[in-house]
Amino acid sequence: MTPLRLAWANLVHKRARTFIAAAGVAFAVVLVFMELGMLGGVGRTATMLYDKLQFDLLITSGEYLDLSRAPEFPQLRVEQARVNGVKEVIPISFGVAGWRAPRQESLFGTTEPGGQLSINIVAAPPDRLHRAFVVGEGGAFTSEEEAIDAGRKLKQLDTFLLDRRSKPDFGDLDKLQAIPPDGRGGEAVRVNGQRASVVGGFDLGTGFSWNGMLLTSDETYAKYAMRPRDAVHFGLVQLEPGTDPVAVREKLRRTLPHDVKVYTRAEINSDERNYWLRLTSIGQFLLVAVILAIVVGSIFVYQMMAADIRNMLPEYATVKALGYRPPYLTGVVLWQAVLLAVFGYTPGVVAAIGLYYLASNFGGIPTAMTLETAGGVLSLTCFMCLASGLLAVRKVHAADPADLF
Repeated sequence: MTPLRLAWANLVHKRARTFIAAAGVAFAVVLVFMELGMLGGVGRTATMLYDKLQFDLLITSGEYLDLSRAPEFPQLRVEQARVNGVKEVIPISFGVAGWRAPRQESLFGTTEPGGQLSINIVAAPPDRLHRAFVVGEGGAFTSEEEAIDAGRKLKQLDTFLLDRRSKPDFGDLDKLQAIPPDGRGGEAVRVNGQRASVVGGFDLGTGFSWNGMLLTSDETYAKYAMRPRDAVHFGLVQLEPGTDPVAVREKLRRTLPHDVKVYTRAEINSDERNYWLRLTSIGQFLLVAVILAIVVGSIFVYQMMAADIRNMLPEYATVKALGYRPPYLTGVVLWQAVLLAVFGYTPGVVAAIGLYYLASNFGGIPTAMTLETAGGVLSLTCFMCLASGLLAVRKVHAADPADLF
């Protein structure tokens, strides 16, 4: 009998114990999946806004640290960036405002307006909205026509678009659009204490960085944020087809004053992910949580395998008495560990897919099951179980046929 067949027979012989061990592995698998999913969500959140913007190079303030700490710089730099190879440069502003919570209706009754929520605002020239944001599948707008129409609406002062994926606390988009511009009693929409109108929606998403987002024109942003119109937070540099981004980046760095920085898309995305994953408590906590999940799973599997081996020591001693060598017994234990990994991984990945769906659609955390994540967790699961098997195999080698008599 091969080690694999004997390992299979051992697991099938005691189904209850095998079920408990597989359940423990599945729990560890789900735990690792969720920690990795949230860790991936942190990375996606870090670049979520940039992923929706159209640019080849990005101009920021020279004191830029991350998206939450993006100082303004003179808009004159946007005009100065029109060098050879640059097709267009679009100014973008980004900030935070106070949103008055609207009237909420739920199963528990109606909550009157009045509470203040923090909401982020991104602003762009309304006539260039379709060129500033990604349109089409996965973009901020489903089509260029929708983006152009949204730009027409935002040309009117005091108008905003609300991210459709904002948390429910910010209100229902259809109900907010139905509120007249002059307000109706206590139902007026207010941003930073000023009346405003929600005239449509766009798609961005929420995560660890923000819970809600507004899109408006540069003129409206200047009024509500009380900021000068000649200062912006970003410049979206779009290049002529076939132009080398690195070459233009170097040219801009030589041309523009030192009060601004110029990034490629890959550079800004890398810096944002590095900040969120390595320099924030959220990223560090999730990294530690992944390690703890693996350690806890390994201990659990080891305890189960050690107990199983202890209960089957007479059987293992009999196998040794029949002349089977230690490598054969080692193979039996390791195959048993691999089978437990498969038994636990299968329900674990199914449960994780369901939890990812709930986290993404109802929790506002952009988790996603990828082949890399699924393959990585499978490898970790096998490693975890094999490590536990190697620790437990010593008990098998300690089985003495003389103890049978």
